[in-house]
Amino acid sequence: MPVYDYRCENCGCFEKMQKITEDALSECPSCGGKVQRLISKNVAIVFKGSGFYATDNQQQLKNKARAVNKERQKDNEALLDGDVKSFVKQSDSSDKKIAEA
Repeated sequence: MPVYDYRCENCGCFEKMQKITEDALSECPSCGGKVQRLISKNVAIVFKGSGFYATDNQQQLKNKARAVNKERQKDNEALLDGDVKSFVKQSDSSDKKIAEA
């Protein structure tokens, strides 16, 4: 449940934990004076799941780089075999896979 900040005409500022669906307070719980709900500066938001952390993106980039390196290794093996035709074919295949990644 969120904590809302209020200002009472008589008592000053106070906090009240309420459900989001509850209406704002109209009178102070301690003195019965008129209150106004304030906009709070401290909002605690908790992000859960993947995609919210810098490390998530870094891992995805590393996986893409590994895939590119594997494809380039296949290109190099084809070139070292001395068969230019298979190298060109493998290189074209690698370029397509890299573009998809």
